[in-house]
Amino acid sequence: MGDRFDRLGVRHANVEALLRRPGIGHNNGPTFDMSWGAWIWRRAAAKAWKAPSPEVAKMRLKRAARLGLTYKELTAALMNTGSNLGAAVMPLSLAARVRRGPKGEIIVEPRNSIAALVGKFGGRFFLLGDIDAVPALTEAERAEFLSVVNRAFDGKVEAIGWGHDAAALRATLKANNMPHQETFMVGASMGHQLLGDSAALPFVKDIESWFS
Repeated sequence: MGDRFDRLGVRHANVEALLRRPGIGHNNGPTFDMSWGAWIWRRAAAKAWKAPSPEVAKMRLKRAARLGLTYKELTAALMNTGSNLGAAVMPLSLAARVRRGPKGEIIVEPRNSIAALVGKFGGRFFLLGDIDAVPALTEAERAEFLSVVNRAFDGKVEAIGWGHDAAALRATLKANNMPHQETFMVGASMGHQLLGDSAALPFVKDIESWFS
């Protein structure tokens, strides 16, 4: 009778998992992957993050300082994309308030200390202007808008793109011969994070930690 008793059939569904549970002393971490592919990945990662020569380290530190980034952020972007960062893009609504004056003129008012931060930036700087964030512009006003913005930002803005999505952002960079792999976004919200991710930018730098 014993050999006809289906022991597996009456086991609880979790019994097998419990029997295979690690013993005392196991920290329940992932299984150590001893495969060839995992070994190659670990070796490549260790090589990529190996301390560079003093000359290379100094060069990266200087570039990071010019862009308002940390050494680790700059290096991580380089390892992920193979490209050096050299430009930043910021939503116009974050950078400034745009309104009309008493005579109908366009007035650009930088927000808080944004102009000072932009003034420190040592790369190519772009703004992405959501049409809804500015008063309705005539064609003539649109043509002059960049110069109006640069009066507030001391000529640091290279170009302004119009739109509020990844396609508009990528189109702006492409029109100015700027690879998206070399551009990061300065933002302040989850929406900005999603926009940067959608445009496949290396990362989004929070405005609160830019040049901090």
